[in-house]
Amino acid sequence: MNFRLISIFYISILLLHSCTSNDEQKDIEKYFSKLSDSLQLKSEVIFAKGFEIYRLDGISKVVIKNPARQENIIAEYYLVDKLATKQKFNKNANIIVVPLSRAAVFSDTQLSALSKTNLLHKVVGVSEASYILDTAVRLLISKGKIKELASNGEFYVETALMLNPEVIFHSPYKANENHPLANTNIIMVPFMDFKETTALGRAEWVKFTAAFFGKKHRADSIFENSVVEYEKYVNLAANAHTKPTVFSDKFFNDQWYVPGGKSYVANLFKDAGANYLWKSDSGVASFPLDYEVVYKKAVNADFWRIVGSYNDIGTYEYLKAENELYSHFDAFKNKNIIWCDAKKSSYFENSPLEPHIVLADLIHCFHPELLPDYNPKYYYLMK
Repeated sequence: MNFRLISIFYISILLLHSCTSNDEQKDIEKYFSKLSDSLQLKSEVIFAKGFEIYRLDGISKVVIKNPARQENIIAEYYLVDKLATKQKFNKNANIIVVPLSRAAVFSDTQLSALSKTNLLHKVVGVSEASYILDTAVRLLISKGKIKELASNGEFYVETALMLNPEVIFHSPYKANENHPLANTNIIMVPFMDFKETTALGRAEWVKFTAAFFGKKHRADSIFENSVVEYEKYVNLAANAHTKPTVFSDKFFNDQWYVPGGKSYVANLFKDAGANYLWKSDSGVASFPLDYEVVYKKAVNADFWRIVGSYNDIGTYEYLKAENELYSHFDAFKNKNIIWCDAKKSSYFENSPLEPHIVLADLIHCFHPELLPDYNPKYYYLMK
């Protein structure tokens, strides 16, 4: 009897029983672990550091980790495909019947992933609805088909209980925090894409979302296209004759938060053929510096990258009015500020799943001769 027949036999036995008890859950874990080891099952994840997916005959094991500390396992789930197993199961904390029919999402990137995989009709709840720019989502909100479950730090427990989504995808800025909606017994699934340090690693989280909705092939197609295009642009940037220097962000609340040398932003600069001034730093997170420290190191930098907030205006006059000291940098004087209008471009919603476009934008700014006829989407040189 081959391994596939063995696996079907065992799963049939296991899944005929209710999945609500800890003993049954342990049986599935034990079975999955033993069989996957014997088959040398490999994760489907390539670039992302914050999750793994292992699939075996109608069950997917999803492991969520802290991308910065991969030994830190945040959560594990067994996704039982009801279409593949032909069985029905009750929810419990670690066993989720998929594909999901009703979900709530608490970050822009998750909404973008659901939009790209044609799953917005599965969304029943969001947070911070006033900041959502996607027209399709806004229309669903206006029609009452999507409800707001959180705003300005307040969580609407009664609304969540009324909607009763099968899961809520959320982005825990503290990996082990207890979410305010956890007491509703709705399964809170951590979504750690924002901690990834590479553009392709962050984009790969579309696979994570798709695993809960039976959209593996669609997600794989989206991601594979991003990889092909991204690597094409990396190879293009490698042909640049120069590597201009660049620094990032602005002075805020008496501090200048500088992206770490191994951060998502730093890796984008490297792939775009630029020399990030803090590349020797070993951190992945932004860290605060005094204005004088940044000025001393970046005053003669070739380029300056800024993502504007929703209220910022992308002009040199506006920046100088905000802080006259900005005008002392060479990048300001030479009109080499790379600007992103976050609101107009829907940068926070869409760019994480379009890494190839972000990279092409930056290459167009750093090395316009490589992409002379390119029309940027997110980043452009401020005029």
